[in-house]
Amino acid sequence: MTYLGELRQNIRPLAAASLGSGAGLMLMSYATTIFGPYLVKTFGWSRSQFALIGLAMVPTLIVLPIIGRLTDHFGVRRAAIVGVLGIPLCIFGYSMMSGSFTVYFLLSTMLLVVGSFSTPVVYTRLIAADFQRARGLALTIVTIAPALLAAIGAPLLTEVINAFGWRAGYRALAVFVLVCGLIAVALIPAHDPAAEVTLNKPPKARADYRLILGSAPFWIIFAAMLLCTLQTPLHASQMGMMLRDNHLGSLAAATMISVYSIGTVIGRISCGLALDKFPAPIVAAISMFPPAVGYALLASPLDTTVVIGAAMFMVGVAIGAEGDLQSYLVARHFDLRIFSTTLSLVYVGVFAAGASGSALISLTLKVTDSFAFYLGAMAVAVALGSFLFLLLPREGRFEKIGEAQTEPREDGAGATVRTQEIAA
Repeated sequence: MTYLGELRQNIRPLAAASLGSGAGLMLMSYATTIFGPYLVKTFGWSRSQFALIGLAMVPTLIVLPIIGRLTDHFGVRRAAIVGVLGIPLCIFGYSMMSGSFTVYFLLSTMLLVVGSFSTPVVYTRLIAADFQRARGLALTIVTIAPALLAAIGAPLLTEVINAFGWRAGYRALAVFVLVCGLIAVALIPAHDPAAEVTLNKPPKARADYRLILGSAPFWIIFAAMLLCTLQTPLHASQMGMMLRDNHLGSLAAATMISVYSIGTVIGRISCGLALDKFPAPIVAAISMFPPAVGYALLASPLDTTVVIGAAMFMVGVAIGAEGDLQSYLVARHFDLRIFSTTLSLVYVGVFAAGASGSALISLTLKVTDSFAFYLGAMAVAVALGSFLFLLLPREGRFEKIGEAQTEPREDGAGATVRTQEIAA
């Protein structure tokens, strides 16, 4: 099958994964940073207090491995519906807030927990199962969806908020997410052979976790992603205020968020195509390095529009590549049977990094009332993390970790069902 032919043959799962991920939790990171300044102004929260919202990620560290395991066990469709219905309810809850930061924190925690059922941990399992030759490009299409929606929607959502208020903005966002999510679930193929094998012959979870946690590739990916994503709170909730610190108005800040989003689109396209053609570790290292330069520029006193725009673009490029890399590297080194389980553990590192980054931002703002120190620290962390990827195997076929030795059997229709294997 040709490179593009694989995309055409699997257009339905690709569309489902793209729309589901695009309108899921990943989109919320863009939306939250737009609403942040309005909430701080309306309710009188301090910036250091608002920075603590990233600690809402902590409970997610517990549920993510469970979500990954459930997805491998029951399939994508059943897992995704939780996020599709849960996210709009949480967003609508935001619109009803009366000023309690505790309520906002609890809603954010709920959003992250139920929203994790709509992340790449769940949806990219469709790509890992159905794509081999064009896996990098397929993952690009899936992970590019939130950035595309944000690039188009950030200025529109800002206009809605300015015209009708932030409460109306939340409600409009809730309706949009619900409609897109329901369409995505309807597109998910009903049959998941790997999940069916798991249901009929469930492996021992303890053995699988021991296998994953005992592998060198897992820890390399985990550590590299943790260092590269310590900056997550910046683009998840603090970007708007950071840009205001650089003397940008609300519309100018929204424009910079669009520039950042365009950077993620370009980063994901470039990274996805490169992963299908060049050694993955080298692509990962090159793709994740630009924010080291971008954050250094943002930490500097150079706050002209051109410099800020260039820095935001470089940050966006790596954020775009990040989504492709996590799923691709896990699919490259681990069998489909434990794909979502492994990817969820990688995301534990990402969420832990986000929580740690939030605490650092809060402390930095409390002590210095500036983002400069935090931005400089992130430049160093990202540089170190990007080089760690070079420790992964570069070329050649190697046995996937956790490759199932499942005997073939027949399903109810007489068709042979096997645990699927993904080509390295």
